[in-house]
Amino acid sequence: MIDQEDLAFTFTCYINAPVHQVFTAITDQHAISTYFTDASSGPLTEGTTVLWRFGDLEIDVNVEEVLPNHRIVCNWPAAGKVDYRTIFTFTFDSRGDTTVIHVSETGWRPDAPGLVSAFDQCSGWTHFFASLKARLEHDVDLKHFYFDAD
Repeated sequence: MIDQEDLAFTFTCYINAPVHQVFTAITDQHAISTYFTDASSGPLTEGTTVLWRFGDLEIDVNVEEVLPNHRIVCNWPAAGKVDYRTIFTFTFDSRGDTTVIHVSETGWRPDAPGLVSAFDQCSGWTHFFASLKARLEHDVDLKHFYFDAD
């Protein structure tokens, strides 16, 4: 039996870059397009809605909170065949020239479609962290290796 609380998960990644660089790589519309999205309509600024484009797919990201170099809270449509939004939260821990970044996502319903959506989203965050790390540590863009067949 599935617990009746909403489903949630957290991923953690160590990035060999200072916190301000990691934070900017996520909040800056041009920077995020070099490793994750194909395009972003604007920076992640508190109280705004930003469109992230992945190929033909556009996702509206509502930016709820931005605390520079510490925390970003947003909501967006849950992945897959569910019709509700989930909340994702980035937290940043500066350790000199290394940043520990966590992303937590919450809000899936504890049913079969919610489970499928949550597991699909796990692969997305894995891709995000691998791509962020490759861009900041090695100046390599991995996003096309994830989505292009060539």
